[in-house]
Amino acid sequence: MDILKYFKEVNAQKQINKLAKKYKNKKIAIYGAGLYFEILEQNFDLSSLNIVAICDKKFESSKQNNTTKYHPITPEELKTFDYDILAVALYDDVWLLDYLEYKLLINTPNEDKKIISLIEPTIFFILKLFLLEK
Repeated sequence: MDILKYFKEVNAQKQINKLAKKYKNKKIAIYGAGLYFEILEQNFDLSSLNIVAICDKKFESSKQNNTTKYHPITPEELKTFDYDILAVALYDDVWLLDYLEYKLLINTPNEDKKIISLIEPTIFFILKLFLLEK
């Protein structure tokens, strides 16, 4: 899958701008520091989002694996880190959204924090995928 093409098709910058407006003055932690986020960061303006950290399992072995300008944290640190919104930066994120809300963050200080997809597929994109499969 061409991730950049996907971001353009779902108008990622418009989604980022809407999130920035909706969550103005909220501290946002990003979960996912892989290729998906790297392409997003390199091609779109995230400066309007108040990103306070980026979380990824790869930081468990070394925080030197961080290729972004954001403060790296591990999933374990996510349980107590100070943020308001957790935005997941993965293409197929449904399983991770469930894992975070119903497993990792249960009985932690952050269990009631809002968890969202950073970029959502649009209804037109979903319809296009559905029609192409026919």
